[in-house]
Amino acid sequence: MKVEWSKEARNNLAKLDKKERDRVVTRVLRFVENLHGNIRRVRISRDLALRVGDWRVFFDPPEGDVIRFTAVRRRDKAYKK
Repeated sequence: MKVEWSKEARNNLAKLDKKERDRVVTRVLRFVENLHGNIRRVRISRDLALRVGDWRVFFDPPEGDVIRFTAVRRRDKAYKK
């Protein structure tokens, strides 16, 4: 699988401290390898969210061999419009 990060997702990751950023990226790479993880479909869109502790990593449903991650948000703000 190939990973793509949107501009928003890259900006979100850049704002995290190094420890949290490393944790999120490690979990995303593990998810991409085997497509298993704590995932939930977001009701207000067609996106999916991967749970990484207090963070949610949003992504579009995989198309072919590409997974596009669109945002990284703290769980208390993740599901608000």
